[in-house]
Amino acid sequence: MSIELCRESSAADWLKKQGLQWWRLAVRGPVGYPKYARMRFIPDPDFPGQKANDVEFEQKELSEKEQVGVALDLLSRYTTTPNECYFCMWDGWDTAIHVAPNFVIPNRVYWLFRGTLADYADWNDSDPARWPYGYSPDPAFIWPADRAWCVTNDVDPHFATIGADVEAIDQIVADQRIDAVLDDPEQEPPYWG
Repeated sequence: MSIELCRESSAADWLKKQGLQWWRLAVRGPVGYPKYARMRFIPDPDFPGQKANDVEFEQKELSEKEQVGVALDLLSRYTTTPNECYFCMWDGWDTAIHVAPNFVIPNRVYWLFRGTLADYADWNDSDPARWPYGYSPDPAFIWPADRAWCVTNDVDPHFATIGADVEAIDQIVADQRIDAVLDDPEQEPPYWG
């Protein structure tokens, strides 16, 4: 199977039913998981208001897409539906998708795609149906049909939030290939200014 655009968005209704403020849902993801982690693509700021362009960061060995791939590989052991997964792409990217986005929360509009978890490896391929420039931006949400976990990766913050079972999150935080820390969804994480 390959990733395909969903004709309708009922598979994403559970996200809308969270009843969260749009910013909370788009950045921190759904609530109700036993444990959470933040996977940092660049380090957290050292102080409030610090600007990311004022700091030099060492280039990470893995790209953002590859880091998400590491997390998805670990999470694949914690779902009964790895062959049915959903991927949301924010409509703010200049895509070649010629149909209206089909999943909306306030201040964010997405296209909903369906595929297997293994299909994520091809997400950034040169499929002009999603991204005519060769590399598609990372999905804003990724979850399996059984909703055993969810990866939330909004365009604005420097991290992705992962909600899952305790053992899955512990493995993600322990994996040395990525920079992941435990997260408390009740506390705001640091943001770059």
